[in-house]
Amino acid sequence: MTFAVTSVSKVYGATRALSSVTLELRPGEIVGLIGTNGAGKSTLIKILSGATAPTSGTLSYEGRPLEFGGPLDAQAAGVQTVHQNIDDGVVFGASVAENLTLDSLAAGGAWFLTRARVRAAATAVAPDLGLPLDVPVESLSASARQQLLIARALARRARLLILDEPTSTLSEVEADALAARVREAVAQGVSVLYVSHRLAEIETLCDRVAVLRDGELAATFTAPLSRESIVAAMLGPVAASGYVPAASSQDGVRDPEGAQPPQSAGPVPDVLVAEGVRAVAGRKAFGLRVRAGEVLGVTGLVGAGKTELLEQLGGARPLLSGRLELDGAPYRPKDPRAAIDSGVAFAPEERAAQSIVPGWSVRAHVTLPWLRRHSLRSGLLGRRSETDAARRVIELFGVRGPGDDAPIEALSGGNQQKVVVGRWLAGEPRLLVLDEPFRGVDVAARADIGRVVRERAKQAAVIVATSDPQELRGLADRVLVMHEGTAAGELSIAEATPERLAALMSGTSTEPPSTEPPSTEPPTTLPEDQQHGEPA
Repeated sequence: MTFAVTSVSKVYGATRALSSVTLELRPGEIVGLIGTNGAGKSTLIKILSGATAPTSGTLSYEGRPLEFGGPLDAQAAGVQTVHQNIDDGVVFGASVAENLTLDSLAAGGAWFLTRARVRAAATAVAPDLGLPLDVPVESLSASARQQLLIARALARRARLLILDEPTSTLSEVEADALAARVREAVAQGVSVLYVSHRLAEIETLCDRVAVLRDGELAATFTAPLSRESIVAAMLGPVAASGYVPAASSQDGVRDPEGAQPPQSAGPVPDVLVAEGVRAVAGRKAFGLRVRAGEVLGVTGLVGAGKTELLEQLGGARPLLSGRLELDGAPYRPKDPRAAIDSGVAFAPEERAAQSIVPGWSVRAHVTLPWLRRHSLRSGLLGRRSETDAARRVIELFGVRGPGDDAPIEALSGGNQQKVVVGRWLAGEPRLLVLDEPFRGVDVAARADIGRVVRERAKQAAVIVATSDPQELRGLADRVLVMHEGTAAGELSIAEATPERLAALMSGTSTEPPSTEPPSTEPPTTLPEDQQHGEPA
């Protein structure tokens, strides 16, 4: 009754998302799947759920090969998946009862279903769900929709249940209830693959943990689990000379022992000062400073609060509390446009959803934040000015593609990322804020981006956030480590050993957090729908 993944690899063009992954999922066992962003978790889930086929390798159940032509084939084989994006699994406009009974509605005889029969079937599916059955599903909160999906999946008599970040929208009480339901399913012989960035859940719930790193199975652990060992496996071995994002020193690699702000005759001024800020509502406030000519790395596991912090600095999310200063003047951007006008450039985490306009050219993407600079007196955009700006970015980053007039989709993911980062440098900001700039790019693209960012740091302050601290070796001067929505500690790059990083990222370190003075300003009161850090 074992599901087996044997030597599974997945290649997208020049990118190898998975490389020879072998994993057994046994009945009555909960296997945790963990890894940093880009480690290959989502790709493995897609293969197991039938959403994509492996490039090589096999899936099997009880020794019999499995070949999925799509998600319905996977469901027929007993694989039920609850994806992280919960709205992909519900039908808006239909009631809660209808969403609970989608299987029977789609089967033969659905024409003869009445509201009473749908309600009865829904009650049978989830007798203890406690949700109103006749209301439209979109009227439920995100956590309630998540509970609906999990209840439906458990009712389908799954042999393998895949839960992708199932507690991301649940309260502590709701998460405890979910854990109880998962244990009930396991007691009935179901195999569970549990994907979560919450290490406390992994420790208490899982029998084994599989750690993916750079598309490979880095390690497996059996309960009792060590949080620090899991994080160390996620980060991987770091040589004494540090992570090298390029081939030679000419490509922007620096000795981490010497990765310090440039020395000058006088004190180095602070570009950004943050006091009493909160990445996540209800978490402990902290402070940070970024000096001119310096790269501050921000790292932590997925969900640690990195993105929330950077979005506040870049004007994409309202400041929760505290105060900001930019070049000694008060700074509180109401939106990204205000941040840009103040000299702050912010490249967000999700390239496809937040930075790219489908169908637009490379040239249009480079000049989008700076349209005023490229406008003629007539109000029209100056084609020559736009083209010159785009070609400077292409040359600076070594962007490979058909040219500046080509649609952005014609470029590889790594080259798209170079354009997304490069367009902000075209404006010569005082503070450059980059959230996961190396996600989904190959080593060569990482080296190009790192080289230019390090060069730009000579004229400005830079903040780079990543869930993989190895990407900061040879790039950052200091590292701010975040854990569960607040600062866990700050290290110089020379102090940022794998052991200290793992301890801080996992919350097991006894080091004091950032020592910035607390803010004397009372916390900002937010509307209820923003109390958990949701974007405005």
